[in-house]
Amino acid sequence: MRFIILIDVPREGLKGFVDGWRTRRPEGVKVLLRPHISYETLRGARCLTVVEAERMGAVTRYCRKLEAEGARVQLVPAVDDKSTSRELDKFGKAKKRAERHNRKRVRRLKNLGSTRKLEVLPLVDWRASDEGLKVETGVSYLVRTDGNTILFDTGLNDNDEDPSPLLQNMGRLGVSLSDVDTVFITHNHGDHVGGGKWAEKRTFSVTGRQAPLGDVKVYTPTEMTYPGLKPVHARDPVVIGEGVASTGTIASGLFFFGFTEEQSLAVNVERKGVVLIVGCGHHTVPRLLERAEALFDEPIYGLVGGLHYPVMGGPVEVYGCAMHKYAGTGKPPWENITVDELQANIQLLKGLNLKLVALSPHDSSDLSMEAFRDAFPEAYRELRVGDPIIVE
Repeated sequence: MRFIILIDVPREGLKGFVDGWRTRRPEGVKVLLRPHISYETLRGARCLTVVEAERMGAVTRYCRKLEAEGARVQLVPAVDDKSTSRELDKFGKAKKRAERHNRKRVRRLKNLGSTRKLEVLPLVDWRASDEGLKVETGVSYLVRTDGNTILFDTGLNDNDEDPSPLLQNMGRLGVSLSDVDTVFITHNHGDHVGGGKWAEKRTFSVTGRQAPLGDVKVYTPTEMTYPGLKPVHARDPVVIGEGVASTGTIASGLFFFGFTEEQSLAVNVERKGVVLIVGCGHHTVPRLLERAEALFDEPIYGLVGGLHYPVMGGPVEVYGCAMHKYAGTGKPPWENITVDELQANIQLLKGLNLKLVALSPHDSSDLSMEAFRDAFPEAYRELRVGDPIIVE
């Protein structure tokens, strides 16, 4: 990752700060552009440098060191022209491939059945109902119906822990892996498959190692593997339990990530309608609703999960840098999702007369969360680890 670091130093302390450049060597960070002083301020800063590091943590430590010496620091992600050209080419090809993928017609799902009760228990997300529960910018939910217990995604585990935050939260909430009969992976991104190292290998994990999962069914959005199991690539919509189905994959072209297939879980609750449970919604709300309309006779009762609305920020900001703004939006990083686009999607959802809305905070900004609360005052539920969402 490459960053421009903007450094604001009080005028009276500038000479002393500059004199210390030679002794201030960043550990784990490669300096691509030696520190410069600008004759004009940039975002209020007079100094800047360009650095590169494999891990965000190394850049953060360097920024803390600069802060400790009296500077105000801002981070801005950057890509050089050669990398940008390569990513734009990949992005364009991914967009065209996604368009071809999504043109394929899907058949209406028959014999879906229903469940009397649905419970969605967040196991991993960015906010929690109890300080003793772990939070991270990943997703994992336990979805319980009359006939199934489904592990929906497996979190992020950014520090490669064993036991992972997912397993630690499961233990605290009284949930065991032996309770699970189905694993459902929405898309092959690190924050949904247990970490980036597993995404690179096109597999998933519930902790720092691939633990035995017993005789479970696994549904994945692309060809994936798991030791001892044979995951089903749910490219097309499929019924996976009584009242439970995969929407099949909807594709998107993402800058940095390329061609991405994502499936959502649909649960038909008796006398209520279909609840859509979503991982990130990279494919956008309009495409998801179009797919649901094509698949189900029942009305859409609710929407639970991530929709990737990092409008004016994100769940996490490091020295002013919210990485969710730049990746996963279906746009190049210099074109962010706007408030107008957020409101247009909210109006589309309001037209469905939803009775349940719960937006995941793992990939949306506070502004977006507040907009959803205001738009759905009766239907909105806070999505927090340890706080079950029940429909019956």
